[in-house]
Amino acid sequence: MSTADTALDVAIGAAGAAGLLLVITLSLWVQVRRMRRAQRVVIGSRSGDLVEYAMSLLARVEQAENTAGAAESAVRSLTERVDGCFERRALLRYDALEGAGPKQSVTIALMDRTRSGFLLSAIQGRDYARIYIKDVRNGLSDVELSPEEKQVLAEASAS
Repeated sequence: MSTADTALDVAIGAAGAAGLLLVITLSLWVQVRRMRRAQRVVIGSRSGDLVEYAMSLLARVEQAENTAGAAESAVRSLTERVDGCFERRALLRYDALEGAGPKQSVTIALMDRTRSGFLLSAIQGRDYARIYIKDVRNGLSDVELSPEEKQVLAEASAS
């Protein structure tokens, strides 16, 4: 084998390697174009890359989390306020005194979720009216209740 033959073999090998590298380069170039086209579909036509887009998405997610945290705090505050509102109630009209007229007296119970609140009783006579307010905590009063007040308290506690 002569040096010319060896040089020819080396040249043919180099040309084959160069051709193979050209094919690989073209293939990679086509893949990069496809990825950039797909990237434009995902992030839009504005200039930027996928990392910048991901960072902007992360910023929006953090903003949404902060907004959700504020909303949870507001809901918690409102829940505490609603728990203190009167939601249990009952009313009873009755004749407390003979000869005072039909069902002129009334007892009203207003209580919150924990069955705390008050009883208001208005006893009507022909020539006088008396109003009594009794405190209720956890469904119990600290003073003696009339039968009508007990009935109203039981109705309000059940609702």
